[in-house]
Amino acid sequence: MNWVVYCTVCGSSYVYESGQGLPEMCPLCSEKERKEGKKLPKRDKKKREIVAISTSEFKNRKVVKTLGIVSHEHIFGINLDGADLNRFNREIAVSWAEKVNDGRDLAVSSIEDKTIALGGNAVIGVDITYNVLGTHGGIMMMLVAAQGTAVVVE
Repeated sequence: MNWVVYCTVCGSSYVYESGQGLPEMCPLCSEKERKEGKKLPKRDKKKREIVAISTSEFKNRKVVKTLGIVSHEHIFGINLDGADLNRFNREIAVSWAEKVNDGRDLAVSSIEDKTIALGGNAVIGVDITYNVLGTHGGIMMMLVAAQGTAVVVE
């Protein structure tokens, strides 16, 4: 299965073939880091400063500029081969929960990145939706979407 992921260094999207864990950098940035032998700067500072909330108001902050709607849809597959089902037995299906959590985190992180690109420092009215799209060949396809309004707050 292929995933569309975003590089934490340059912000570009690229296709990643499924495997163990999602990489943080695109192949070009990884190669550049390897050749230069040093860590490339990431968008960590701005990323740490951004706030994403589900309400439309901040308690002690004022929205000074609205930049527009930001959204991201993430589709992934969950294998229904039965191995997880046997371990489930009224408990948490750990690998399924991890995939759903990773999908949610990626969707929220993507709208935060889009907000930073627009010049914002917060996302308000964040809404996350989950939908099962269907099954194909023993794999359940699931959509996790996040949307909100990119803003600048003081």
